[in-house]
Amino acid sequence: MSKYDMITLYGPLVLIALALVWGFARMTYLSRTKGVSVLAFVGRKRTGAESVLALTAIALDGYLIARPFAPGLDRFVMTAPNLYAHYGVAVMALGIAIAVLSQADMGKAWRIGVPSAAEESQSLVTTGLYRFSRNPIYVGIMLFIVGSVIAAPGPVTILSLILTWVFVNKIIDSEEAFLRTAFGEEFEAYCTHTRRWL
Repeated sequence: MSKYDMITLYGPLVLIALALVWGFARMTYLSRTKGVSVLAFVGRKRTGAESVLALTAIALDGYLIARPFAPGLDRFVMTAPNLYAHYGVAVMALGIAIAVLSQADMGKAWRIGVPSAAEESQSLVTTGLYRFSRNPIYVGIMLFIVGSVIAAPGPVTILSLILTWVFVNKIIDSEEAFLRTAFGEEFEAYCTHTRRWL
């Protein structure tokens, strides 16, 4: 197995593991040191968009994690061979880096899901990567999935890309409605000079 094959097979697994460790560490840190629970969806029913995205993430990540250990999996799910697959892993790494930095930029304001009301620990974040995009975490997620399409082009990754694009935009709509209510003119002013994506 060449070093490029190793990168293509094991790189996504390592990136997913690093992202999960970061996310759990960040949640634990905010909970223990700042008294903030980032799980805004707890205590309310998940929306359809949240459910579809969660299932899509589980399916895509499960597939990427299983690839090194199930050699026939790619053939089973009709993944096409790609000589440049290792470049896809680099794009995936860039996406993870952007998502991690964006979460750090949010500080105590980071939440998973849309809260029912603004909390004292929340403020409108417009610095760091949020100067360039209103949704840099989602930019990072989309880059990760684009990288997965390059690394393992096939129905699983392509469908994940399409579903994520459609349903992330629905979630952004609900997040922006919350921000508009919570921060009013401050959020409107932010929208006039910062794009939704890039």
